Amino acid sequence: MNQSRFEFEDHDNNDNDDGVPSRSATFARSAKMSIRTRALVFSTFFGSCLAIGLLLVSVTTNHWIRAYPKRINSTEAKGDVNFGLFYGSQYLNVGVGERCHPMEVYSFIRTEHGDNSFWLWLITTLGTGLGLLACAVAAIAAVLKSASAAKKGGTMVLLLASNISAACAQVVAFVAWLVQFYQYLIHNVLLTEHQQQHWTSTGLANLGYSFYLVIISTIVVLINITILLYAKRREHRDRHRLEPHSKDKNQAAIMLY
Repeated sequence: MNQSRFEFEDHDNNDNDDGVPSRSATFARSAKMSIRTRALVFSTFFGSCLAIGLLLVSVTTNHWIRAYPKRINSTEAKGDVNFGLFYGSQYLNVGVGERCHPMEVYSFIRTEHGDNSFWLWLITTLGTGLGLLACAVAAIAAVLKSASAAKKGGTMVLLLASNISAACAQVVAFVAWLVQFYQYLIHNVLLTEHQQQHWTSTGLANLGYSFYLVIISTIVVLINITILLYAKRREHRDRHRLEPHSKDKNQAAIMLY
């Protein structure tokens, strides 16, 4: 009986003649990610880089708001106003030449629209910045996770958490800016001195492409999350598919003993 048990244990450390993997081989395979799963995880690195690029362009360009103010009782006067998150410019032409008035968005919002508008601006700025940071962490985590064949749960958790954080931060940012736009900026994007000169921008403002880049970046991050959830589900399914072989061997060992 002991000899049979030793023979079984020795045989258990190798593959069966029928081609069924041994318990140790099954464990080794279940402890590693498949090439396809690693490829799926690595693909999110490119998504994170794309999201970072979109957010950087959004933050560094002055086209979150675009407006074309007019001067009351004047058909020749034309205006063009661009707002970014931090800086903007007002081009006003009363008919004798265009004049540029650079402006700091922070000061303009606080002076012309008050504290509530300022808090909305601050939430937008912080949300965009945190989205950038979370996307950078997600990109690094994607490289680390895909570079190692070992199934380390901590890295996957970090990868999912960073992508989810990025998505949430960006959603907060563009929702806050939407509220800012419809509550305040659609009614006025001009300084008080220009309003006193009979300029108006009521109903003449639109959301610019810099704002829409944040929405596109959010969609990219959501695609990343979808890919990661699929990769995690696939990894879980592969592990359960390999486990029955090991269970059958354990049962056979108990019966033989």
